[in-house]
Amino acid sequence: MKIPRWAIPAAAALTASGLLLTACGQESPRGQQNAAGTQPQAEPSAEAPSAEPSPSPVPEPTTLEVANVTRLGKVVTDGDGRTLYRFDNDTARPPASTCADACAKAWPPVSASEAATRVDGVDQSLVGKIKRPDGTWQVTLGGWPLYRYAKDDGPGDVNGQGVGGTWYAASPTGKKALAKRTDTGDRWKGWTVVKARNDPKLGLILTDGKGRTMYRFDKDTAKPPTTNCFGACKKAWPPVTFTTWKKLKLEGVDRKLVNFIERKDDGTCQLTVNGWPMYYYEKDEQPGDVKGQGVGGVWWATTPTGTRAATTGTGGGYGTGGGY
Repeated sequence: MKIPRWAIPAAAALTASGLLLTACGQESPRGQQNAAGTQPQAEPSAEAPSAEPSPSPVPEPTTLEVANVTRLGKVVTDGDGRTLYRFDNDTARPPASTCADACAKAWPPVSASEAATRVDGVDQSLVGKIKRPDGTWQVTLGGWPLYRYAKDDGPGDVNGQGVGGTWYAASPTGKKALAKRTDTGDRWKGWTVVKARNDPKLGLILTDGKGRTMYRFDKDTAKPPTTNCFGACKKAWPPVTFTTWKKLKLEGVDRKLVNFIERKDDGTCQLTVNGWPMYYYEKDEQPGDVKGQGVGGVWWATTPTGTRAATTGTGGGYGTGGGY
């Protein structure tokens, strides 16, 4: 077939430009025509820079700050305002943590990052760190390992204060942040205050807000909660009065174990712990006295779970004749 003369310049122009018409009428680079439906593959550039690994993130420093809590004074917090605690079962010299597994789940250790701990209101020289059994590092203050409390919902909460008589918010020096004197006496007038206190001989025992020891009576029953102390017995062992749920103050005692009964003799409400009615002893004259321990072999200082405190004495006074 004779090609029209006018078509030759057009074909030459396409060839010169390096483009050819494909079967589908699309332009394709000369010599790199692709099969229908595929896309041309770009050749890698010899001058393309090689990808460099991104730098490792700089660890954020652990932050220790100081906050003022109404009933405790100055306590140490983290950078988010969460209260930090110390554990009496740990040691500061040498610094060592005894809280692991389930304990560490309830009291998460404050991790020490690779960066230096940032402080605000805390003496930097008191800050250190220890290596935990799992290989992680934990911040210490004054030698005491620091923890958070899982039941603190937010900044300012101190729900861990006094738990088990061994957990306390940390002061800026690493010591225990203890309740001010205004927490006892007239401030709690009309309240039922139950605290766990560590007695040198008996271990953890229950006291009220003024430090008066609470006792249980073996002739009572816990299931159902019943008192059998009336008349002269009641005079020697005054019942611990329960006011209202709105005026119940607990430290180191599980709220689920606390309740009350209505006495048959006068209709007053008497505090119970794990079902056992609670009493004072008239011969206890000072806060911390435990003269009622073991009286008659039936009266005992009470642990935070309602059980008898460790027996160390034989007692006297109203213990004669079986202690009622």
